[in-house]
Order: sequence, then C-alpha cells, then structure tokens
Amino acid sequence: MRITISGTPGSGKSTAARTLARQLGYARVNGGDIYRAEAKRRGMTVNEFGAWLKEHPEWDEQLDAQLMHEGAARDNVILEGRLTGLMTKRDGIAALRVWMSASQDTRIGRLASRDGGTSEEVRKRLREREESERERYLRTYGLDLSDMSAYDLVVETDARSPDEIVSLIIAAMQQHGAS
Repeated sequence: MRITISGTPGSGKSTAARTLARQLGYARVNGGDIYRAEAKRRGMTVNEFGAWLKEHPEWDEQLDAQLMHEGAARDNVILEGRLTGLMTKRDGIAALRVWMSASQDTRIGRLASRDGGTSEEVRKRLREREESERERYLRTYGLDLSDMSAYDLVVETDARSPDEIVSLIIAAMQQHGAS
C-alpha cells in the first residue's frame, strides 16, 4: 500500500511518517528532505529557495518529479510532502491520502524547536513560505492546497501524540484496504 502524508509546515508530518514507517516496515520518501537538500546545495535558506523557485518553476517540477518517481512506483511506501496527496490523486496513483494540520501557534512552536528562532521570526518565515507555496503550486500545477477533497483522512494534530496519529492512519489503512 502507498500512503501519502501531506500537510502544513510544522503539522507533524515527518514525525508521523517516521513513526508509521518504523511500525509498518515501509520505505519513506520525504519531499522536504529533497527540497532542503537542494536549497542547501544552492547555499539558500528554505525561504530563499522558495522565492527563487517562483522564477524557476521548472526546478519545482523537477524536484516533485524526483519525489514521485522515487515513491510512486513502489508499494509499501510512505510519500511525505505538501503535494503528494494531490499529485497522486491527479495522476490516478492508488494511495491512502492523509492531510495533517495544526493551529498556527502549535506549528510555530514546533518549527522554532526544530529550526530555531523567535516566535515572531518563525511566524514571519512561515507566512512567507506558505504564501509562496500556495502561489507556486497553483500557478505551476493548478493545485490548491486548501482543497481537502483528495484526502481519505484529515488529522488535526495539536492535541495528539505521534502514536495516536499513527493509530488513526493504521485504522484508515484497514478501512481503505477493505473498500
């Protein structure tokens, strides 16, 4: 089974995907890792790279194609990334599609812990990143991140532990496999 885990920055996608992959013995392909590695290779921050991608959409497409190529042809894989659910749906690739979200305050706290910075700095970076991504994905792919119709499961993560989230995903897998 293919599982996509998409969601907002700081929603807990990576933690849930790592935990789920470990429990199920699935491979995991992380779009954020691919994106961050390319930003680093270019000597840019994630936000700087996102701004650069506005002018170079072919690179967005290349990085997303890499993610989809690495994961979509496999079975028993977790594809983690902002667009994986929408892209697999668009391309007719069978998958259980999960969207994860959390309140802005929760996400800012998580991102500050992971990436550093004050709450205000993180809030500003997050706003810039989300605006850039929303615009880029709509322009490049015609995909609207606010469209939840592609997802089989939408999880609010604020008050849930990674184990609780994984339990919800496993229950959805069982139901999805039965349908």
